[in-house]
Amino acid sequence: MYTLDINFLNDRAAAEAQAVERQPIADSQFLIYGGAVAVVALALVGGAFFFLNSANEGIQQELATLTAKETSLNGKIKTLEDQEKQLQAIQDRNNQILNLFVGNLPVSAIADDLRRRTPLTVQIKSITQQSVTAATPQAASQSTISLDGTATNYNELNDYILLLKASPLLDSDKTKLVSSTLQPATIDKNFTLVNFQIQATTTSKSPAELIPQLQKLGADGLVARVNLLRQKGVIK
Repeated sequence: MYTLDINFLNDRAAAEAQAVERQPIADSQFLIYGGAVAVVALALVGGAFFFLNSANEGIQQELATLTAKETSLNGKIKTLEDQEKQLQAIQDRNNQILNLFVGNLPVSAIADDLRRRTPLTVQIKSITQQSVTAATPQAASQSTISLDGTATNYNELNDYILLLKASPLLDSDKTKLVSSTLQPATIDKNFTLVNFQIQATTTSKSPAELIPQLQKLGADGLVARVNLLRQKGVIK
């Protein structure tokens, strides 16, 4: 009688070993596809790196060119600014010479202009003039003028102020009414008057700009000096 010696444990171990050695087909395909995808991804990353690096080099070169242009333009602007300052300094010196040679507006011309602009309905009792320090040595000298007087009524006073504002020798923006009071009628004078004080400032324009007006007012000496400067080419 024969006895079959069957070892199930050995057979089982051999089957498991064979199963480990044999990989499923699906897993192999996954590894192949995954590797291909990885290679493509690396290729894309590498291409993008080289592209960005090349673009960055181009931007750096363009930036260097623009920086050089900016430096050049800044230098030209600085040169123009220096030339402008030199021209301004020359103009300031010319204005100083002009103011010294020509002088200020003649007091006689200002008084004559005020007289011509004062109507019969307005009476000036006093005129005071005070010099104003110029803002810069090159600026034309100015002065403030105070007029004290009477007018027959407020309408005449308002019209007189408008006539003064229209004067080319006065600054219209600085010609104003300081005070006004109504003087009632009395037994001796059966009419009312308006007492007023007006303050004005002479124009900041140079006499050379007012030659036609000064000629009409008889400022012959000043006009002659200005014309001489024009003949010499000092002023236009």
